[in-house]
Amino acid sequence: MSYTVLARRYRSGTFDEVVGQSHVAQTLKKAIASGRIAHAYLFCGTRGTGKTSTARILATALNCHAFPAATPEPCGKCESCKAIARGDDIDVIEIDAASNTGVDSVRDIIENSQYRPVAGRYKIYIIDEVHMLSKSAFNALLKTLEEPPSHVKFILATTEPEKVLPTILSRCQRYDFRNIPTREIAAHLASVCKQEGIKADADALLLVAKAGAGSMRDALSLLDRLLSLGEKTLNVDMIEQLLGLPKSQLVFDLADAIGRGDVKSTLQQADAMVQSGLSIDTFLASLIDHLRNLLILNTCGGDSELVEVPGLSIADLAKQAARFDAVALTQDIALLEELRRQARQSQAGRALLDATLVRMTLAEQFSSVADLLTRLEGGSSSGGPVQKKNGEVTAGRAQFALARPPVEEAVVVEAPPTDDAPASPSAPTVAAPPSLDFDDDAAEDALPAVGRVWDEDAPKKSLATIMAEDKRADTARQAAAPKVIPPSIRDPFANVEAVDPADLPAVWQASLALLSEKGQALYGMISQGQFAGVEDGRAVIRYGTDTFVKILDKAGKRELVSDAFSKVLSQSVGVRFEVDPSLRPAAAPRGNANSRSNGNVAPRPAVAPASTPEPPATPSIRLTPELRAELESDPLIRAAMESLGANIVKVE
Repeated sequence: MSYTVLARRYRSGTFDEVVGQSHVAQTLKKAIASGRIAHAYLFCGTRGTGKTSTARILATALNCHAFPAATPEPCGKCESCKAIARGDDIDVIEIDAASNTGVDSVRDIIENSQYRPVAGRYKIYIIDEVHMLSKSAFNALLKTLEEPPSHVKFILATTEPEKVLPTILSRCQRYDFRNIPTREIAAHLASVCKQEGIKADADALLLVAKAGAGSMRDALSLLDRLLSLGEKTLNVDMIEQLLGLPKSQLVFDLADAIGRGDVKSTLQQADAMVQSGLSIDTFLASLIDHLRNLLILNTCGGDSELVEVPGLSIADLAKQAARFDAVALTQDIALLEELRRQARQSQAGRALLDATLVRMTLAEQFSSVADLLTRLEGGSSSGGPVQKKNGEVTAGRAQFALARPPVEEAVVVEAPPTDDAPASPSAPTVAAPPSLDFDDDAAEDALPAVGRVWDEDAPKKSLATIMAEDKRADTARQAAAPKVIPPSIRDPFANVEAVDPADLPAVWQASLALLSEKGQALYGMISQGQFAGVEDGRAVIRYGTDTFVKILDKAGKRELVSDAFSKVLSQSVGVRFEVDPSLRPAAAPRGNANSRSNGNVAPRPAVAPASTPEPPATPSIRLTPELRAELESDPLIRAAMESLGANIVKVE
């Protein structure tokens, strides 16, 4: 006699034997008992969840000869029940839609459905993988499926219900089969092993059930493969070796090294697991599953039933989970899953794996960009504690969201006395803090220069050292900070000394001095124009061509220019850019670094700020592809490049 695999030998024969689908089984039983039998059913679910088995049980319940009518509990002993279980009953026709996709196959079903059943009460059509039917085949089946003969029943099964036409779905009673819980699969496997005379550890069967991933057929196939070795006892080590899974203790030790921040141990353990023949995909899947268990124990406690870990102690896992933070674990899981997708398409999968493990191990050394900006400006860290190690909380885990730091209020300080003008308490000046608006050129100027940290001529410094030095300097500056005057008594236009509106050169010079603080790019563009005065509440700036007018309008810097003139004139003033072809600006000396564009010398402004000191020179920065891309994304620079046909050749 030929051997029958376990998945077929231990197939469910009654509704009560269906594992993990009690909601479907009980509904069908009550429908049959009450006589409310539909003409068409649609069973949906993933592979191995019991769709075809339930369809056969429903067919035996409708055609069992031991009862005068359909029964929810078929005998399983009559000729009809046995023939349906074997799959050779003449009144129960099973059709594979994957190999019968055309309209001709459906036409045969329609023609044969007119004939009454030979021995049973109903002629039952079980169409498996019905989503494989063509659209024309579905349309041909519509009429018969909606109003079949009284002796015909349809049972459709599919793993992809979204591919079934809505017109078909509306004509069927739909039942969704869920993935079978791991513990229920393990319990059924234990029953099978008992009937087969095989001893198996509970952890071993749980490992097989997890490998089945919610499919009873897959789990039984794996168990069949293990039993084919002839072993009479199954344990965790044997199953891990045969299924190519990493040992649970090795994954536990790897997670422990990550939690300790031991990079060397982490990489060595990962290398040992990969060199043993474990694929990167399987390695990542096992590590993700382990971190998921730690996340559950960390958030739900050690008595949670959501954790299924064969071969390990729950107490040890709970102790390890306490060393991590939930936020860190969620980020690590997302990071590993992203790596898992990338490694399948990359030729450098091992390098990506090592880099990711190092990043996870040294997580406390990663900080968010917002956190770095806040620290460099003298603020406190906003990262918050995110990872626990050795019972202590450490801050600085990289955040995925970039938070905008709060903008501080301007601080009013008294101007120091000079030889030309004595100190006057009635004429204070305002020291504005660096703007943190990411759309402002001043914010870009306030950022640390790109490449300065890793300058080849300067000694190498770690990020932690640089941040510590900046924090000590900020603390010293804060200790010597002047007293803050309440905002209620501040004058919004008191940051500069008032200028006579009739003195156009003085207004122009003072305004350019303020605009130079907003960024070299904006200062250079405005300084190319000529201040014509204030007309109808607007400061008029004229250019010889429309090039700069278009750039300034496109870049959206009009509000910054208007704000500068408003402060100089101590009143709210708008700004208007005009084109005057009669203006022919003179060429500026080549020594002016702020007026260069694409290697050519730009013209000097019509009214030069004679008394305004030149903006402080900034050190040259190495122009990297990343810096070029960042600069080209600025609206003002991009507009200048498009209008002038310029390129970025140097950054100072």
